[in-house]
Amino acid sequence: MLKRHIAAQFQMTAKALIRLEKMIIAVLNSILKIFGLKPMPMPSREIPQLSIRPSDILSEVRKDDADIGLPTSDKLLKPTTDAGHTLYRYACAQSPSERSTIDLSALSDDQQYWLYQLSDADLARLSKAGIDACTRAMDGKKCGVGGLPKFEIKEHAEEPKMASPLAERILAYRLNPAFA
Repeated sequence: MLKRHIAAQFQMTAKALIRLEKMIIAVLNSILKIFGLKPMPMPSREIPQLSIRPSDILSEVRKDDADIGLPTSDKLLKPTTDAGHTLYRYACAQSPSERSTIDLSALSDDQQYWLYQLSDADLARLSKAGIDACTRAMDGKKCGVGGLPKFEIKEHAEEPKMASPLAERILAYRLNPAFA
């Protein structure tokens, strides 16, 4: 009952403000007509009605709560291609059997070798540090996890280019033009 009384007070105030606005615009329009100017348009305002029902909001909240309550294994099944995300998913896995189901194809052979060297304590610290720390660890940077072995990025020797003799001559001409 109190809510209805308060709502009625607000509706009455809103209607009074709308009428006051219309009266002010009518006075201004009559002044503008005296000076030969175009009158202002009369606004058609109404008291806004709720387009969203409270039950809609509650159903959305319940739906979001259901997503949050996913078990860890379901969270880990979401596919990622980034090495940092793969490391994070691997670190968040609770058991070796769960870790064996994670796809490590996003990691290079060197990264996989480094990952297998990590202890369970290292993996637990990485999972607490988050995805950003895992990405930095995979890039060989400091990740904020103490005692973690650093991943060394190995530089591969540059492979010889397989170019035809004609392509090599064209490249040599472009680098050292005859008429320069």
